[in-house]
Amino acid sequence: MLKNTRKKVAVIGCTGSVGSSALDVCRSYPEIFQVTALAAETGREALPSLCREFGPKIVVLRKPRCDLPKGAELWQGDEALLRLVESDEVEHIVFASSGVVAVKALARAMELGKEISLANKESALIMGERLASAVRAGQIRPLDSEHNALWQCLAGENYDHVERLVLTASGGPFLRTPLEQLDAVTPEQAASHPVWPMGRKISVDSATMINKGIELLEARDLFGISSEKILPVIHPGSKVHALVSFVDGATKMLLSPPDMRLAALTALSWPMRLPLRMKKIEPVELDGLDLHFERPQEARFPGLYTAIEAARRGEPYPVILIAADEAAVQMFLERKIGFADIAKVVTAVVDGYNGGDVEDISSRVALYERCRVHALELANERAWGRKKVWS
Repeated sequence: MLKNTRKKVAVIGCTGSVGSSALDVCRSYPEIFQVTALAAETGREALPSLCREFGPKIVVLRKPRCDLPKGAELWQGDEALLRLVESDEVEHIVFASSGVVAVKALARAMELGKEISLANKESALIMGERLASAVRAGQIRPLDSEHNALWQCLAGENYDHVERLVLTASGGPFLRTPLEQLDAVTPEQAASHPVWPMGRKISVDSATMINKGIELLEARDLFGISSEKILPVIHPGSKVHALVSFVDGATKMLLSPPDMRLAALTALSWPMRLPLRMKKIEPVELDGLDLHFERPQEARFPGLYTAIEAARRGEPYPVILIAADEAAVQMFLERKIGFADIAKVVTAVVDGYNGGDVEDISSRVALYERCRVHALELANERAWGRKKVWS
């Protein structure tokens, strides 16, 4: 059962779409969840109103550009997130930011045994296989919709009995666009996701389906299951969020409307289930649901297959892939390369790596930053067509 006292919750990345979903859950259950800490990049418009609403005791900003209401203690600097996770005012931490800034805070939170809702892909891949034991113990609860669905389907199961994990994807806005027209795709078009309201970067990743490759890599680390047993499929209806097949032939799937609040609610309230005001899928409606699935084509989604190759190669290629993708998407959003060039940059960076594996977290973060710089240089020089070795 949940504690009689309210759970003290910190939300890192509180102004983004995932962080907002977590806060909406806290808003719906103020008698259960107390928001004691908020963290964001700059704050700007959203953070002052969130502070007035939730009254957090701690606020962390990397680049303070807003005036906060009185009562909140503002922390800045590289160690601020570490101080946040170490605070006695925090019991459950939602990692909903992007990038690698929070990776040391994630590692520290794991070390301290604090509850974690995790939706930070970059930090997850840098942590790698260290995550699996914490997920199985219930300390880490996956917050991305697909990983959350896998986690729910795997609850109470013996992982040795898993035959396959299936990650679903909508296919993005260009699923049926003629291939020859993809070069003309604009940032505005790519950032407009047909189903999920998301930030620009993740929306572009969905359009290229590189995000599904990253999620495959993340699922491997979260659940400790070989990437060869993880299959990405396209499901335009976006009602089935993941499937798990077992060795006896049975398959579980999680079916729900596409609403991030559901994933946030299960992660925050586990092992309890709380009511959520949302449109439910009724049994009588199942006949009318679009339950169509298809394999993604390599010609349309080459970045996805580069991610699958990164999984086959093993460490540190997943870290290289996410860093190269971040740089390539940045260049695309700045209109310096085309949409189809994103996958070309990522593939060139992955194929050109000539270094070895790196074990510790600091070295992985350094590799990530080094890779971003190399990818930006490659994109600026438009040199992805020739192999450029780097380490």
